[in-house]
Amino acid sequence: MKFILKYIDDLLLTIGLVLLSIGVFQIYLPAGYITLGICFIAIAYFYAKKEGDSQ
Repeated sequence: MKFILKYIDDLLLTIGLVLLSIGVFQIYLPAGYITLGICFIAIAYFYAKKEGDSQ
């Protein structure tokens, strides 16, 4: 249970970004790719920030 609580924020962020990109893909295909790229940048930023805080 502690393992799940430790990573629940990352899990929810990933699920939210996936659902957001799927929704944008259904509206307009090129905007879906742009949104997906922004989502990957956001994930990389949050991951790097989390790694920097742990040191």
